[in-house]
Amino acid sequence: MLRLLGWHTRAGEIGLRLFLLNLLWLLYTLRGGVVVGVFPATAAVHAVLRRDVMRPDDPHRAPLRAEFAAAWRAELGSANLIGYALTAAWALLLVEHRLLTTAGAQGLAAGVAAVLWFAAAVLFLACASVWMLAAHFDEGPLATLRRAAVLVLARPLTAIGTAAVLAVTLCVYYVVPGLIPVFGVAVPALLTSAWLWRSGVLPRPAKEPRPSQVPSHSQV
Repeated sequence: MLRLLGWHTRAGEIGLRLFLLNLLWLLYTLRGGVVVGVFPATAAVHAVLRRDVMRPDDPHRAPLRAEFAAAWRAELGSANLIGYALTAAWALLLVEHRLLTTAGAQGLAAGVAAVLWFAAAVLFLACASVWMLAAHFDEGPLATLRRAAVLVLARPLTAIGTAAVLAVTLCVYYVVPGLIPVFGVAVPALLTSAWLWRSGVLPRPAKEPRPSQVPSHSQV
């Protein structure tokens, strides 16, 4: 019974934190006028979730809003470069697909259409993991985009799993749209990040030895 109560308490804490993260995502997206704010807010959600894994019991962590705001400001330039580079890639693929559809996909055009579908699949796989990679690795936007592409090509099962988690979450949102204003970006970010942590792509911090495992002066 105590274990069940503990699970319910933990689930409630996680649910509340995800709700607050989504609320902060909305606030800081609007703070940036949507155009400038949405991608840094998304990166900030992943940065907070990363610290939840890396330093869950750190007593020196700032309050949630302060931590989110600091991450939002830090990612303001880099996240927008990553986000709009991906947006431009999606726009290019959509324009090319529209042109092929208008011209009629026959012969060589059908082969080009297949290449476009493959490129769209690779782009979706990269988008599913790029934000947690950006939060975890301290590098520029081009290096982050390259790392996401390498993940898709070198670890396709991991990338497919991440995209599948994202796709299932979006399907649940489609079936139960009432979840969107409550959890929004936070739940997909949590689930895709959890998959990446579980896959071993993101290295975990080394565990500190327990007090009983630390040698005393008499044992040295």
